[in-house]
Amino acid sequence: MFKNRLAGLLALAACGAASVFSFAPLYLGVLMPLSLAGWLWGVGRAPSVRAAMLAGYAWGLGYFVANVYWVYISLHTFGGMPGWMAAGCTLLFGAYLALFPALAAGLGRRLPCPEPLRLPLLLPTLFCASEWLRGTLFTGFPWAETGTSQIPSWPLAGYAPIVGSMGVGWLLLLGVGIVLARWRDPRRWAGVAALWLAGWGLLQVEWTTPVGKPVSVSLAQSNIAQDMKWNSAHYLDNLRVNLQQARQARGELVVLPETAIPAFLTDVPDWYLDTLRSAVGERALVLGVPLQGKGADEYYNGAMVLTDPRQPVYKKQHLVPFGEFVPVPWLFGWMYRFLDMPLSGFSRGAFKQPPFVIGPTRLAANICYEDVFATDILQALPEATMLVNFSNLAWFDGSWAAEQQLQMSQARALETGRYMLRSTNTGATAIVDHRGRVQARLPQRQRAVLEGQAVNRTGLTPYGRWHNTPILLTWLLSLLALVWTGIRCERRQSSFN
Repeated sequence: MFKNRLAGLLALAACGAASVFSFAPLYLGVLMPLSLAGWLWGVGRAPSVRAAMLAGYAWGLGYFVANVYWVYISLHTFGGMPGWMAAGCTLLFGAYLALFPALAAGLGRRLPCPEPLRLPLLLPTLFCASEWLRGTLFTGFPWAETGTSQIPSWPLAGYAPIVGSMGVGWLLLLGVGIVLARWRDPRRWAGVAALWLAGWGLLQVEWTTPVGKPVSVSLAQSNIAQDMKWNSAHYLDNLRVNLQQARQARGELVVLPETAIPAFLTDVPDWYLDTLRSAVGERALVLGVPLQGKGADEYYNGAMVLTDPRQPVYKKQHLVPFGEFVPVPWLFGWMYRFLDMPLSGFSRGAFKQPPFVIGPTRLAANICYEDVFATDILQALPEATMLVNFSNLAWFDGSWAAEQQLQMSQARALETGRYMLRSTNTGATAIVDHRGRVQARLPQRQRAVLEGQAVNRTGLTPYGRWHNTPILLTWLLSLLALVWTGIRCERRQSSFN
């Protein structure tokens, strides 16, 4: 019995881990329904609440360890942690994230609900609610949302401009649950096919409107190794790379990546900044740079239009836990001190900040993994006509992290109906159009400047207008209706007995 149970849990963990292939760089979105079927089946067939939570946890552990394995690279290769300690921290992180699908599994078996609706409706809704909680609690970590696996070209992606990637994930789970509940019923398959076909039709809809002529853009990828980026011995070399790439750029809008200048702007010589401005002439130069605040301990991961000092600076507001600030310092402070990360302890910028005004372009900035948070990006609407992401993922070189983040940028572009420009240190530097499709990109770990065109767009998608409110209300009302109906069924059954 024990061996059979262990084998079942290992199979669920493997099923969760297989989901990594549904995301970028492979984009095999068809694998996600199969992976989710494993969670639904394992939880739905569990003989008790405890067994359901264990099944949900095993699946989640495989899912998250596979999708965030690159944490090991940052801790061991660049952070200097011993291999065993870095592996333990990565496993611990995955173990924490796995609590969310386990919580959904436990509630899915404990809450009263009509049994015919438990698998096709209650469990999918609770799973997606747990994803929302994961993306919100303790500043949130919505990496590898199930709905993102369908973006940009799988049929359910057509619903992203209406209900966002979270809503896409819910529709995906509903379809899987409906089929699993009665897989022999051809009407169930027909209903799911109609759902997917409608999504494909929605992919053809233009939700926003182009404005003016295309803007030529130059996106720099400096490809500076992480161990050189903050090394004072290479400081001048890093500045030369920026200058060379600015001179090489031909676009009306030139973008350099996150912390392109590895020093506070106030510490950079004026002659160098003037030389950078001269390199682009009358064109606009936007770059990432650390910004000093009013106090000695106040500094920001920022971005600015270097060629126009009248423009407001952008200050990153969604900071990376353990990378840019320490949650619960008394418990995790040792990790920060061990890693000795440069410019740790950033301050947080305002939640809503105005876009850069560059001619007809209203360019909304986001830095690093801020493009993972849909609600953060939506704050720039409707003013923004284009989005830009500044990133440095050299911390995870050799992994799929950069490709996964590119796919999340694609999701934000599709949800908002806006172009997303990405200028990164080592990749993935790309131009993503308003449908979430990559129009042009550079290979990773290559020093180059990506030349292309982007289009300003105005108007709001339904998701841009209403955010997550409709889908959250739908989940809440569904859960209330299911629980209320379940309670009535239980009372009716007990009265008969």
